Amino acid sequence: MSRKGKDEFRRLYTVSDPRTHPKGYTEYKVTAQFISKKNPEDIKEVVVWRRYSDFRRLHGDLAFTHRNLFRRLEEFPAFPRAQVFGRFEAAVIEERRKGAEDMLRFTVHIPALNNSPQLKEFFRVRGRPGGRWGPPSPPPPALPWSRGPLPAPRPL
Repeated sequence: MSRKGKDEFRRLYTVSDPRTHPKGYTEYKVTAQFISKKNPEDIKEVVVWRRYSDFRRLHGDLAFTHRNLFRRLEEFPAFPRAQVFGRFEAAVIEERRKGAEDMLRFTVHIPALNNSPQLKEFFRVRGRPGGRWGPPSPPPPALPWSRGPLPAPRPL
């Protein structure tokens, strides 16, 4: 897709609906809306569920890219620190939700961030359990073709 094609859409990001995953961590609903500038009724939407560690990783990647752009006029948004105790308190969950949303909204007007491979990967819908962000699972190893039954184990 050409740069012109990418500029034809306005992007909106929201982070909402925190919930506790059965494995004991909090995950957040992340919605990306792509609204056509020519036809505002033409809306494409991507919804994924991500956890704090996913946002933390994305924040590090995007902050690194932003630093290398030498854009000194705007400061990349800070992100809430990791903590072991109190991470399930409503105030901590809300602080993390807001920090994640602020980071995503910051990227909207900076093409190098908004079109980064890391952001695209973050919004890729995963078929794996839990929708974890990260490299896809490698395919299972191919089994060699059998040429008959396996030999019996040798006595020791």
